[in-house]
Amino acid sequence: MVTAQDNPLVITVLEPLSRLYDDPKTVELRMVKPGQVILERRGEGKTTVAAPDLTVAAVETICTALANVNSTRFNPEAAPKLSCVLPGRHRFECLVGGSVQSGVSLAIRCKHPFTPTWEQVGATPEVVSFLRGAIEREENIIVSGATNTGKTTLLNHLLTFLPDTRRVIAAEDTPELEIARFWDGVGLMAGRDGASSNGMVDWRQMYDHLMRATPDHVIFGEISTTNSFAALAALNAGITGFMCTIHAESPLQALNRKFEQNIAWSGQNMPRVSEFLHELVDLVIQIKRTHDGLRRITDLYQPRLGQWVMRDGVVQPGGLEKTGEAA
Repeated sequence: MVTAQDNPLVITVLEPLSRLYDDPKTVELRMVKPGQVILERRGEGKTTVAAPDLTVAAVETICTALANVNSTRFNPEAAPKLSCVLPGRHRFECLVGGSVQSGVSLAIRCKHPFTPTWEQVGATPEVVSFLRGAIEREENIIVSGATNTGKTTLLNHLLTFLPDTRRVIAAEDTPELEIARFWDGVGLMAGRDGASSNGMVDWRQMYDHLMRATPDHVIFGEISTTNSFAALAALNAGITGFMCTIHAESPLQALNRKFEQNIAWSGQNMPRVSEFLHELVDLVIQIKRTHDGLRRITDLYQPRLGQWVMRDGVVQPGGLEKTGEAA
C-alpha cells in the first residue's frame, strides 16, 4: 500500500498513467500492448489512446518504483507480477514478461468518489426498504457479482444504513471500505497475498484479533483464496452483521462453489462449506453490469429460507414481505 501520497518519485513515475486515470469519469485504465492505453469512462464506454512513452521498459520502471514504495517485490525476470494501491486508492495490477504475449498486461481500477443512487442500481423504494431492514436486523450478507460490477460500491452503500455508533471492524488487504464515520470502528489490513510481513499480520492472525475485539459487525472486503477460510471461520463463530463481497455469477454459485474453490486453491480444507453458508448467510445480493455499462441489482436470495426475493430482476410474489426470519 502506498503510504506516502506525496512521494515525489511515485508522482513523477506515474505521470504517464496518472494524466489519464486522474479524470473522475475514468472507471478503468488498461494496457494490452506497449504504446496504447484503453480507457473506460463512466457513461462513455471504451476508447483507445496512443501513449508512445509507455513502453514495456517504462512500465517496468513504474512497477519497480511502486514495489519499492510498497516494500514488496518486483523483477521482470524473477517476480514479474505486481499488485498494489496507488495514491487515490486506485488498484494497480500489472504482469510483464514471458507470461504475456504482448509483453505487458496492466489494469488500474479507479476509485474516484462516486456514490450511485439506489435508482441507478435498479433498486425500487421497496427493495431499498427490504435491504435497510436486513441491515438493521444484523443479517449476514454476501454481495456477489463479476469483476467490476460495483460490489464494493454497493457494500459501502449498505453500510450507510448503520448508525455511526456501531462497532464496525473491516478486514481487507486493499483499503476500500468506507468506515471513517464509525467512531468506535477500526480498519484492519492483512499482508498482501496473505503473508505476514512488513509489520502486517496474515489473515489467521487478523481473524484471531478481530474475534477478540468485540465487533458489532465484521466486514470483509473482497473474498479471495487468501481470506476465504478466515471469513468462513468468522461466520461460523456465531457473529451477526457479517458482510463481504465475492466474485460469482449468481447467488447459488457464490454459496455452492466459490468459497469452496477458493479454500481448495489456497491449499486448505474445510468440509461442508456450502452447508455452512446455507445455514449462516441470511441474504445474497447479486449485482450485474449491463451492456450499457450500468450496474443493476438482479437477484436477492435468502439461503436460510431457500427463497428468492428477486430473481433475474423480477421481484417474486410476496418476496419483499419476507423478513429473513424462518417461519
